[in-house]
Amino acid sequence: MSVLFIGKRFYTNRDAFRERYGRIYQLPWHWAEAGIPTRLWLVDYHSWHTLSECDGALKVVSTPVRNLHLFHQWLTGAYAREGKPGVVVASGDCYIGWLGWRIARRLRARFVFDVYDKYDEFAGYHKLPGFDLFASLLQNAAVRLFASRALLDELGRPDIDCLVPNGVDTVRFAPRDMRVSRVAMSLPQETLLVGYFGSMEPDRGVSDLVTAVQLLRQQGVNVQLVLGGKPTRGMDIGQAGVIYLGNIAYDRVPDALAACDLLAVPYRRSPFMDAGASNKIAEAIACSRPIVATRTPNLTANFSTQAAQLGPLLAEPSDPASLARSIRSQAEQRLRVDMPSGMSWRDIAADVAQRLALADTDRTTSSPTTP
Repeated sequence: MSVLFIGKRFYTNRDAFRERYGRIYQLPWHWAEAGIPTRLWLVDYHSWHTLSECDGALKVVSTPVRNLHLFHQWLTGAYAREGKPGVVVASGDCYIGWLGWRIARRLRARFVFDVYDKYDEFAGYHKLPGFDLFASLLQNAAVRLFASRALLDELGRPDIDCLVPNGVDTVRFAPRDMRVSRVAMSLPQETLLVGYFGSMEPDRGVSDLVTAVQLLRQQGVNVQLVLGGKPTRGMDIGQAGVIYLGNIAYDRVPDALAACDLLAVPYRRSPFMDAGASNKIAEAIACSRPIVATRTPNLTANFSTQAAQLGPLLAEPSDPASLARSIRSQAEQRLRVDMPSGMSWRDIAADVAQRLALADTDRTTSSPTTP
């Protein structure tokens, strides 16, 4: 089996190329290290520079849309110069999915659609009259990989689909000394710190978390909120009791997590968030930090055992007062949940590689249908 993996370079405010971030980088990297010939082609929507390098056995190229190099790569077939892949995996959005599907058809390879989010809910997605690209890609994929169990249950087919959760770099995300991490992040030592690190769109519930912390401070609780990420326009993070660290580099995130007494996942309910599978949940568990979370499918569907362990400590979504009560309860109990088995990227990559090998073996007996 040989694999061409096409993915989005910048997503969730991270750079998959420079930070070796997420499933788009970790899956192909582990396949390559396991001896599976794998190339990673990153589609860059934001910068102007074409980049190419080898990371161990993985060959990586990043081509920007802005300078037309991506289209040159597509038109010249440069992605196949070092051999035609048997499997083409596309991950990131529907437009990258379309690119992967077309290349798979051109090369007579098997098309694998990695659905790590509900792509038809993305702001840049447009359904054309009489044609739904997302539905078409789901229909024409030989295998679909779903990061979220809720999304798999909604859109999946058990005969061709599999759950591929967002994993954890278990070397990077592991228990650390809190006091040492607070020194590393220049955070106060003798304060209850509640942390949130990641995207801050309204449905993430960060404004609810800010309000909850303010409620606790009004009640005399010595608590501060530590935020990392890119705030959305109009978000008020300049309040007393809020420490904003900026969009910290990914290699500093483990220290940021370890520096906090509690880590928050304050998500609201929405079609997009309910179908998601956030990296931060498993990373918080791997760092052995107590979690404060709302009762939403992003947690309850993907981490059902851990949600049950938290039980009454879970807050109601979009309810800052409920979130404040959960913070106060967790500050007293410091309940840590169990780490799910098989969550390392190495284990996840090995499991899905077996499925892709079967797809590669079957490619001569079945081909995608034309929409």
